[in-house]
Amino acid sequence: MIRIFNRYLPIRDTVYFILENAAILLFLMWSTTKGSGWPNLILVPLVFQVCLYYNELHPSFPRFSLKEFWVKHLQAILLAGGILFAIYLILPGEVASGRFWKRLVLFPFILIGLRLGYQALVAMRRWETPILIIGSGQVATLLMETLIRYRNLGYRPIQFKWDLGAPDKLGEEWEKLGDILGVNQVRKVVIALNDRRRQLPVEALLNLRVQGVEVVEGVSFYEQISGKILVRPLRPSSLIFSEGFNRMSIMRVAKRALDILLASIGLILSLPIFLILGMLIKLDSRGPIFYRQERVGEKGKTFMVIKFRSMRQDAERATGPVWASENDPRVTRLGRMMRLLRLDEIPQMINVLKGEMSFVGPRPERPVFVDQLRKKIPYYDLRFTVKPGLTGWAQIKYQYGSTEEDALEKLQYDLYYIKHLSPFFDMTIVMETVQVILGGKGAR
Repeated sequence: MIRIFNRYLPIRDTVYFILENAAILLFLMWSTTKGSGWPNLILVPLVFQVCLYYNELHPSFPRFSLKEFWVKHLQAILLAGGILFAIYLILPGEVASGRFWKRLVLFPFILIGLRLGYQALVAMRRWETPILIIGSGQVATLLMETLIRYRNLGYRPIQFKWDLGAPDKLGEEWEKLGDILGVNQVRKVVIALNDRRRQLPVEALLNLRVQGVEVVEGVSFYEQISGKILVRPLRPSSLIFSEGFNRMSIMRVAKRALDILLASIGLILSLPIFLILGMLIKLDSRGPIFYRQERVGEKGKTFMVIKFRSMRQDAERATGPVWASENDPRVTRLGRMMRLLRLDEIPQMINVLKGEMSFVGPRPERPVFVDQLRKKIPYYDLRFTVKPGLTGWAQIKYQYGSTEEDALEKLQYDLYYIKHLSPFFDMTIVMETVQVILGGKGAR
């Protein structure tokens, strides 16, 4: 795995992405006339990669059927072609020659051919890295399940259930471990033992380490491949002594500046939406256009969040505070559409400008639910060490939560975000949020 903007990406996908763009640049250099086509070297890769990304065609490629693969690529290529044509109409001078357009027709075939070839190589599983997981408990099971489910990570997992039932078994177990390492040519070992103080084969692992075999801790490795921090088996020392949780002043200033910039641009661009939705909400159901609700923010302080009203007026009069559910009967017809497109959350940019929220952060929860969850979920209060967000890592990685188990799952993503917080990480989350909205995922 390789770390880019505090996200861990499979090395083989990263290498392919670099090689693909190198091939694009070589093609463009061949297609453009000398001295007049340098903007193409920037515009074409940028526009095509953005269109591919928002059609879910970025490495690692999801497992589409062959039909979906072709349809999505054609959609992305047509969209990119239209955007480039519009840009070239605006740009002054002769940027795109006739030869460029003629040769650009070949580009889709080259791009799709590269990606089909890469997927064929991946399917052959020759690029998979053998990885040995030592252990048989919860962490080891989760690691095996995750690596088997997500083959795109590029690992071929092998489990070894280390058992020290008696001291005289140490030599026998080490011999078995050595055979597995040799036969499978393992170069990475993950330690996922339940009780490392009693079971950890220190001398054996030290011997592996000096031979060049990478040895990593199970919870940390799960964090890399899943983008979340396991809470249940987590020891406080794992957080205290781990990297991350940087709170440098310059980072806080940069994050706040990014919040103000994005919220200001967002509010200016959404002014027509305020007018249109305001009228539609009034026509659709009785009640105010906006509603304000108490939420818990940074350091446990409460504030009033502002949203477009998407439920019937007095929707909780009979039930009291309850989690939102799928096909919630309290949601109005217009409200269902607004929630699908996240339009009901646009007014929260006012909370961002006021400093009560950030553009990116954990979801702000209601005090009544916070009081319940902090008693049952370990480390829950850590999510209040940063400002809540209009969008966030947990919101794009996990569907809308309506149970305590959902809250636990989202907390694990929130802790990962808090640990690796940075303005660049925020920007990647904003980009992925747009993809989630366009796909209509996770709304209730």
